[in-house]
Amino acid sequence: MFKSLIFITLPLILSFHDFHVTHTTLHYNSDLENMEITIKVAIEDLELSLDNKELRIGTLNEKKSTEEIIKSYFKNHLNIYGNNKIIDYKWVGKEISGNLHDIYIYFEISNFNKNEKIKSLILENTIFIETTHNQSNIVLIEFEDNDYNLTFTKDLNRQKIQLIR
Repeated sequence: MFKSLIFITLPLILSFHDFHVTHTTLHYNSDLENMEITIKVAIEDLELSLDNKELRIGTLNEKKSTEEIIKSYFKNHLNIYGNNKIIDYKWVGKEISGNLHDIYIYFEISNFNKNEKIKSLILENTIFIETTHNQSNIVLIEFEDNDYNLTFTKDLNRQKIQLIR
């Protein structure tokens, strides 16, 4: 009887459990030698991590300082190292998704692989880790003909990959 009760209630309990996931893609554009970074997050999670619902992200009343605050947050929570040296990335912009729930944030690294010098990447991804205990951050790296899939959590927030040529 007890096993039956667990079998019936477990799916109900799990259905109330929130899942928090971000999706980041690093796409190497070989024509421009740029690494294009796209980060998809829930607006609600972003505002919670920024501790500022007054930003009104994606509304007509969005605060003018919103882009600088968002840019600063991601610079502190997504670090990219090439050959063990930090790589600076530049803000490109943001876009609210059609569902009005998610936001796409765009960055770019110019001259990413000039003369094919980058051999390894280290990523540190702590996006929303400080506010959400069950946060997962999925990163897809598309580099030349190779794809790398990484998942970051509270316990695994730094990973290294060797770029295959």
